[in-house]
Amino acid sequence: MRPLIVLSAVVSLAVAAPAQARDWFVRAGADNGDGSLAKPFADPWQALDKAEANDVVHVTGGKYFGKHSLGTWTLPYDGVQLIGGYAVDFKSRDPWKNLTELLWDSKSKNWPKEARLNSNSKNNVVDGVVIDMVEQNDYVDPERTGRRDKSAERAMHFTKPATVRNSVIVNPGEYGITCRGASVIENNLIVNAVGWGIEVQSGEKEAAQIKNNTIVFSWTFKEAGKGAYQGSAISLQGPAVVTNNILAHNDNQGVYQTVKPENVSLTKNLFFMNLFANLKFSVNGQDQGIDDKSMELLEEVGLKAYDGNVVQNPKLALDTKWMDKYSQRSAGVAGKLVMDDWNKLRSELGLNLTGGAYKQATGIAPPYDLLKALQLMAPKNADGYGARVAKADIRYAGGGAVAAAPQRDYQKAELAAWADNPASMNGKALEMVVAVGPVANITGLPSQYDKDQHAGTYLYDSQGNGKRVTGFYPKGSSSQRGLDAASGYYQGSGKPDRLYTVRGVAYTMNSVPKAGFLVESIESAAAGSSAASAQARPVGRDWFVKAGATGGDGSRDKPFRDPWQALEKAQSGDNIHVAEGEYNGKLKAGNWAIPTTYIALIGGYDKDFKSRNPWKNPTLLRTGADYKGHRNGYTIEGGQTDHSGAILDGFVFDKQQDNKYKSNGDLDYDNSDKNQHVWISRPGSIIRNCIFSNGAEGALRTSNGVTVENNIFMNHLRKVVDVQPGFGTDPFIFRKNTVAFSWDIRFGQGHGSGGNLLIIGTRIPAIVDGNIFEFADNDAIRLNADARDVELVNNTFAHNLWANVQKPDGWVSVDDKTFAQLSDFGWKKLSGNQVVSANLPVTKELLDVYLNRTAYVPGKVTMDDWNSLREVLGQPLMAKGAQGPSGFMPAYDYKEVLKMFPKNPKVSAGARAQDLPVSFKGS
Repeated sequence: MRPLIVLSAVVSLAVAAPAQARDWFVRAGADNGDGSLAKPFADPWQALDKAEANDVVHVTGGKYFGKHSLGTWTLPYDGVQLIGGYAVDFKSRDPWKNLTELLWDSKSKNWPKEARLNSNSKNNVVDGVVIDMVEQNDYVDPERTGRRDKSAERAMHFTKPATVRNSVIVNPGEYGITCRGASVIENNLIVNAVGWGIEVQSGEKEAAQIKNNTIVFSWTFKEAGKGAYQGSAISLQGPAVVTNNILAHNDNQGVYQTVKPENVSLTKNLFFMNLFANLKFSVNGQDQGIDDKSMELLEEVGLKAYDGNVVQNPKLALDTKWMDKYSQRSAGVAGKLVMDDWNKLRSELGLNLTGGAYKQATGIAPPYDLLKALQLMAPKNADGYGARVAKADIRYAGGGAVAAAPQRDYQKAELAAWADNPASMNGKALEMVVAVGPVANITGLPSQYDKDQHAGTYLYDSQGNGKRVTGFYPKGSSSQRGLDAASGYYQGSGKPDRLYTVRGVAYTMNSVPKAGFLVESIESAAAGSSAASAQARPVGRDWFVKAGATGGDGSRDKPFRDPWQALEKAQSGDNIHVAEGEYNGKLKAGNWAIPTTYIALIGGYDKDFKSRNPWKNPTLLRTGADYKGHRNGYTIEGGQTDHSGAILDGFVFDKQQDNKYKSNGDLDYDNSDKNQHVWISRPGSIIRNCIFSNGAEGALRTSNGVTVENNIFMNHLRKVVDVQPGFGTDPFIFRKNTVAFSWDIRFGQGHGSGGNLLIIGTRIPAIVDGNIFEFADNDAIRLNADARDVELVNNTFAHNLWANVQKPDGWVSVDDKTFAQLSDFGWKKLSGNQVVSANLPVTKELLDVYLNRTAYVPGKVTMDDWNSLREVLGQPLMAKGAQGPSGFMPAYDYKEVLKMFPKNPKVSAGARAQDLPVSFKGS
């Protein structure tokens, strides 16, 4: 068997070749587990994320909420089993005592968009789990007297044959179980479904086995008791054997059948108080129903088998208070049951009798308590029918011990070296760095491999020369998991931006391409550096700029008066040194352009160019206060020009004079400049030691291959740093920055709203290290990239109103309360991140506006948290229950930003002021 896979802070795509099915173990509350019996995982999703075909996941009793508290789980491959109900030591199993509850946390910001338990694979087994969807459903009132139509998803959804046994489903959002023919659904309790308790869909010739289940109280939003197709215990759209079930108290039918009768066996079932029929079916295009009084007609339907069905009271241990409301709703509906039937049941339950029509006193599917539902598994008058508490077997043999897999010695090779001559490597074990392409045809597999048990994808040479081989792998293996995750990014042309190390065996193929490769493992490999970042920086000349200078030639003795003059003369490799002061650009328009590659703009010098400290000697670039033209455009841009290797170091960027403000001090967005301060996007570029403030459309537009470090970003609208796909394969590096206050009209709402501090675009590798992210109106980090390409280390988060990280794919969020779930994203590297206020010295005036707008809104950062911050900053506390004036992004003096360093000694992240070296080339 394979060795155990151990989780660490570094998450990779490393996978091993399948050997034989293995056991995984899960225990609620476990910490730092690896899925072994000795160190279980904490949630089934972690095991399912590692499981291969035919693996078994064993789960103790406890409450589980899934990845990111989404409340959904997926069985990934054929034959995977999910077995619940174990005691904490895994030595015994009782699913009805040790409840393995798959839940959704109603306090979670992440909303499930699919069934609680899903599978698109075949021959999966679910045994001994509990699903109660009461918290996910949407009710018509706080008292939960009834549900809204389609208030949530179904409980279990299998698109291929599966087995479900010994499980309890209560209050599903819609159907209890959706399955296909050839499935086995046995000894399950399903209570309070909307639509159907069990749905057998068409598409399989083999009959589903529906046996020994108790299915009660299936509802419909259409007319109850009128024969609508919903409100049935079972919907048969495919062939089935239905036997030994209790089907009772359903809004319309016990069984609704649309498949041909000869494909259905309906035997030995107990029916009771189904409001329209026990069986409804279609004959010659017309629906017909068989109720309590006409059960003898079953023999005329044409069923494959129909014997042994009964109509009798199973004497279930029903919740009398719930039933009082239910019978008042249902007894007043004209249908097949009469008032005497209801009064007989009420009498048995100890409820008062009634002599007239009931009011509609309850809505659709009010919640049924889980523990009371479990009592329904001990009927007093239903021997041989329905679900029962029974002895549950333990399904692992080796105690979780796993033998080591056979080891190979892999010869390092280049794919391009043998792709055209596969015979030279046939049968050899190789290790290669490749790009992963789209799905490949595997009709030409070597004869020893079963085509039905394998799948394929193209593997390309790492340099983008178009050489390819057919990679193939066993279905349901960890190799498939890794290759599935890697595919979809590269189509075979150009230099790939994602590379992988694959190990396996080379073969000749009986198809085109002639070369094939059995992939036994795959893991991420670092892509080669782009040409721009790898190239040595050319040596140019030094130019000097000093505010107020006249008649200069750009030398240190006779400096230019503005950087635009140096930029117009600069050539690749030149350095432009700028002394403290304010600069407004050519014609005071406040725009500068980088003309060529490897230009370095360096600010923060004193007036004599003898020392450099950008925080003491601010070098300010902005539009002139008296500029008469239209204020727009980037302050500095490389734009479409090749500005690879640009350096921007030690400047202050302030858009306050380009913005318009209302009479109350709020930003007038409509009439303000809608460009970022800086657009630098070519690889090898560096932006460091800078200040950015008051941008009405963000601060920085940049790309992968750019390094941004030791900067302060303060007071921007909608977004601050926007990282977009660029050139080459180098990562975006964001290190030791302080990013604070990103405003948006829709603060604290997430789900696509602005107010983001850092946006990492799709397909961007990134290193996010040692930054402060604070005061985002919504998300500190909007992660469009694949987390497996991103390192998130040593960052500090605080006072972000929706999430610290949000993934737009499904709008999955991690906030302060769920911070431990950061690891669920599967980062390339994750360590050292914390939630703590940096105690940034923000002025009372700005904080008053910000808090008066946000702190009084329920559900955001609490009042006590805000007051703790004000106390640290020496500011007066806010009164609870008070309501301050509204406000929106007033201007913030850049001189205050120059002092904005963390006061909390626990925070080592963020930008810091420092004296910087002075070095000239002498030209």
